[in-house]
Amino acid sequence: MTKLALPLVVGAAMLAGSAAHAQSFTYEVVWQPVEQIGGITGPDGPQYQGGVVEGRYTTTYADGTVNNGTVKCVGTDQPDGGIFAIHLACTTKEEAGTASLAYGCNFIGEPGPDAPLGCIGALQGKEGENAGRNGNLTMEWYTNANARGTGAWFAQ
Repeated sequence: MTKLALPLVVGAAMLAGSAAHAQSFTYEVVWQPVEQIGGITGPDGPQYQGGVVEGRYTTTYADGTVNNGTVKCVGTDQPDGGIFAIHLACTTKEEAGTASLAYGCNFIGEPGPDAPLGCIGALQGKEGENAGRNGNLTMEWYTNANARGTGAWFAQ
């Protein structure tokens, strides 16, 4: 999948953006290629690789409202033995505002450049209709270019 591009920034991902609805949602992301950054090769192979990735997402809320936006993520793999293999920090932008996302991700199956990722995370509205609100996210990055997930904004 992410062609070892830090399995990249996986990310990432994404998005759920910043819509102003206090309800659950699903989202789909189409990613651009991941730009791999750095990394140190040790006796157990590469570590501390990072990556940057951008994409476009569509969020569909439980009430049928649909929002489109962009997402940009930066990520890095983590030392062996931690709870997550990869951490991502992302920003989303759409007409309704901006949000920050944080994900912890693990490989689904055997780790490798083409292995899908499963992620859990949090979101926080920064500007616009959801400024100051918090929520939660899940994401499955299932191909190099595609991810999908669920989320919810918490009641304020």
